[in-house]
Amino acid sequence: MTSQHSYPAINIMQTLETLKRKIASTQELQTVAKTMKALAAANIRQYEQAANALQHYRQTLAMAIQILRINYPDTLTHLRPRAQPRLGIVIFGSDQGMCGRFNEQLLEMVIQHLEQHSSQGEQPLLLGMGARICDRIIDQGYAIERDLSVPTSVDGITSKVQTIVVQLEQWRTQCQVDQIWVFHNQPIRGHTSTPHRQQLFPLEFDLGHPPSWPTRCRPMVFLSRERLFSAIFRQHFFVALYQACAESLASENASRLTSMQLAQTNIAEHLTELQAAFQQQRQTKITEELLDIVSGFEALNQPH
Repeated sequence: MTSQHSYPAINIMQTLETLKRKIASTQELQTVAKTMKALAAANIRQYEQAANALQHYRQTLAMAIQILRINYPDTLTHLRPRAQPRLGIVIFGSDQGMCGRFNEQLLEMVIQHLEQHSSQGEQPLLLGMGARICDRIIDQGYAIERDLSVPTSVDGITSKVQTIVVQLEQWRTQCQVDQIWVFHNQPIRGHTSTPHRQQLFPLEFDLGHPPSWPTRCRPMVFLSRERLFSAIFRQHFFVALYQACAESLASENASRLTSMQLAQTNIAEHLTELQAAFQQQRQTKITEELLDIVSGFEALNQPH
């Protein structure tokens, strides 16, 4: 009688061991998701602080542009793109995954912009930060002139942005790029983000409106027109790109936080199902062992 139950018992044991391994693996995934969620939450804060810290710098730069307009009023009047401008485009994406539609939603805006300008002027020059966004743009049939990796901390933003500034200056002076756009995701409330685009060059403001200064004492300028113009616009590029990069990193981590929250919920539900299946299989094994004992006892007590 015992031999009749040996094969099912082996199968149940195998099922229990399989379920144990699955439960252990799922618990490890749960720990990973929890850790990534905590890291994303911490990163969001530091990148948002980095972006907000630029506010005073932006005000100072705005005053510098007014100084340029006061002392050299005709400097900015020629900064109008041609009828068919050559575009330079900077795109901030991600190197890592598990951040929802972070790259996809930005790609849709970039491609829409490129299609609108596809018949205008020369081929646009593209600079992409993040392997995942660059790969998607290439898959759409567009060439990436230069690609950069995404900084892994606030400290790494400055060097990356300086590299982009130098590249944009080369495009502007050597490749006759007269219109530059920046595309990135901006964080919004609720741990989500939305794609955003900004014209970086030429500056968008009303040239017909006269420059203003808060006091009657006008600042004195000892730099030449060219040196002052170059210095101001390099700083303008730097501030705008730094903020775009910091906001993109905050958005990436916000999207990752949302993804990890969803993953945590799904993992918890799956773990509950596995544990229920394990308990059921365990109860079945116990029941079969009891049946074996009862059957053996009955067999021993039967008259020969």
